[in-house]
Amino acid sequence: MKILTYKAGGPTGSDILYPKIDFGKLNLVVGNSGAGKTRLLNTIFNCALMAVHKNTIYLGSWDIVLEHKNEKYRWIIETIKDETDSEDKIVLEQLIKYRDEEESVIVDRTLDYFIYNNASLPKLSHCETSIALLQDEDLINPIHEAMKLVMRRNFSGSELKDSCSYGNMPQQLFNQISTSKKIQDLFHSNLNLSCKLYLLSEVFKDRYVGVCREFQSIFPFVSEVGFRDAREFGFHFPEQSPVFALKERFSDRWLPIAEFASGMLKVLLILSDIFILPDEGCVYLIDEFENSLGINAINFFPPIHFEGVANSQYIITSHHPYIIGKIPIKDWVVLHRRGGNVEIQQGQELKAKYGKSKQEAFIQLINDPFYIEGVR
Repeated sequence: MKILTYKAGGPTGSDILYPKIDFGKLNLVVGNSGAGKTRLLNTIFNCALMAVHKNTIYLGSWDIVLEHKNEKYRWIIETIKDETDSEDKIVLEQLIKYRDEEESVIVDRTLDYFIYNNASLPKLSHCETSIALLQDEDLINPIHEAMKLVMRRNFSGSELKDSCSYGNMPQQLFNQISTSKKIQDLFHSNLNLSCKLYLLSEVFKDRYVGVCREFQSIFPFVSEVGFRDAREFGFHFPEQSPVFALKERFSDRWLPIAEFASGMLKVLLILSDIFILPDEGCVYLIDEFENSLGINAINFFPPIHFEGVANSQYIITSHHPYIIGKIPIKDWVVLHRRGGNVEIQQGQELKAKYGKSKQEAFIQLINDPFYIEGVR
């Protein structure tokens, strides 16, 4: 799964409008505070949620071109709040498949009609996308499966705390994944981090070893990692409840995941995400990666993502000079907002602009008028 181009806007006259953005494998979104970086990631994730879940609608408009398993699609959708009944409704939706540069319209829909595969359908709910409504249809299912591969990490709320909670290992899920040996089953599971890592260690040993190797290379004072029973830390559950824990040098005490420093926990969570990505790839969104991390933890970011799952795509935001300096200019997307309209500069044009200078790319960026003006 990969997003090729993306365009989005909020409800008419009330939110930010993003022009067409071209995305590659690795994408660093930069811009002054308030330029719309976080909102951009939110709109992408909301777009995916509308496709995956029934009865889920966000107000705005989207125009997204994506590629999945060598097939190319375009999805256009516009929603409004109907003032007569205060419901959020889809007023326009098109789903197009490309083959040899020719367009094949799968869905064409307004408030007045719903055409699927050249056949007129009865009026269906205007509060659900065609992808969610028709997810079991052969023409729609691949797009539905692709949109399930959009993943976001947002560390501004309780996500870190929730990830290190203790709980039972669901035996049915353990048996299912042990039998199927499909990493996508683990990717889609709603397990806490300890249980995910335990399953990884039992069924996908090489990936688990990779997580631990990278984690200990970033935090070399960690001498040992492994699993302990929750009862060692005063928690009693009726079933198996593995807890990921570590030992530091010169200490015999096992430190449970709930007591990890926030930076260590964040690194472990991101590493686990990367090693659990399905082979068909994922769109991985992460906002302000560097928050709460020391320089040793930031250092791992660029190389580990380049070495990640070949078919995955990364869209990240950052203010940190190390990240900005290490990611190639061609992979940047610079945002500049004027009121509700966002202007962008793509990395390729910046590469041509900065290429002849001997100054570091980060220095050139923060002195660029397009960046300095930030938000107007």
